[in-house]
Amino acid sequence: MSKSAENRQWLLRRRPHGRVTPSDLELAVAQVPTPGEGEIVIRVKLLCMDPTIRNFMDAAPGYGMPIALKGPIRGMIVGEVVASRDAARREGDLVWGLGSWSDYVSGPANRFFPVPVGFGHPLPVYTHVLGTIGLTAHYGLLDVAGVRPGDRVLVSGAAGAVGSLVGQIARIAGATQVVGIAGGVEKCARASERYGYDECIDYKGPVPVREAIAAAFPDGIDVVFENVGGPLLEAALDHLRKNARVALCGMIARYGATEMPPGPANLWSLVANSARMRGFLVSDILGQPARVDAALRELDGWIREDRLRYDIDLRVGFESVPDTFNCLFTGAHSGRLVVQIDNPNQSAST
Repeated sequence: MSKSAENRQWLLRRRPHGRVTPSDLELAVAQVPTPGEGEIVIRVKLLCMDPTIRNFMDAAPGYGMPIALKGPIRGMIVGEVVASRDAARREGDLVWGLGSWSDYVSGPANRFFPVPVGFGHPLPVYTHVLGTIGLTAHYGLLDVAGVRPGDRVLVSGAAGAVGSLVGQIARIAGATQVVGIAGGVEKCARASERYGYDECIDYKGPVPVREAIAAAFPDGIDVVFENVGGPLLEAALDHLRKNARVALCGMIARYGATEMPPGPANLWSLVANSARMRGFLVSDILGQPARVDAALRELDGWIREDRLRYDIDLRVGFESVPDTFNCLFTGAHSGRLVVQIDNPNQSAST
């Protein structure tokens, strides 16, 4: 790693009100960090664009502590170790973990995980189906929701990175009916035609979501995999079957909202149907290497059997990161949104 290397960073200049604007962020250049004992320095290759990052920008704690003003924007990264003071990590290792929108990040080695390159896929795949997205879908549906053969399943955010996998895994697990919810004709078509949903409810369409869910599930829902929250969750709770399970993966309806959407006013449905609702984070299983390895092997097997499809929307360029991030909330992307910020022809020593 050259001593002259620059460390570009996107900093939080002020807390956004609604969607992130250019004046909310600041592009700065810092020194490349030096690792302390037990730490590593990583040259970032890929930045993962996740809706939760918007939650980090708010003043109130959400998924984690708020980003400090003038602090770098946090997010999942994939990169190469370029300096190490930990015996478990060597220079040249590829790792992933929670880093920042920077060229270089550093931190305790145990906070970053080896990229399972032994599966032999291109690097961006480990930001998606063989990374936190695939683990979220696998754990949330199979462990948290406990999907079973014969279940009737509803998934919000069905065309998104997580939702696109959840629908397919539900089918693999033996669900008899898998219905998605997405916004717009194009996304609904992709959910049905590419990701195998029996049907997809367009929440932007002319039929109210509550009516559409009732028509799709005349006998009720066994499993709800919830990515959006707000009115969509409330509508789903009206149609639960006995002993239904609701897995709360995300609440994208709240991220960056200038007015908080109404929360479910019908939680009594959980009582009336002996149902349960549980929130979860993918970090719940990251400390269980055997569970993670088993999930990744199963996901890889489904890919090779052509039973699991995934899409990655790979963008290039550090300066474009904020605009790319906003695509998550405008729908101007297709698949897992990832930004490549390094020069693929650049070696770690330059």
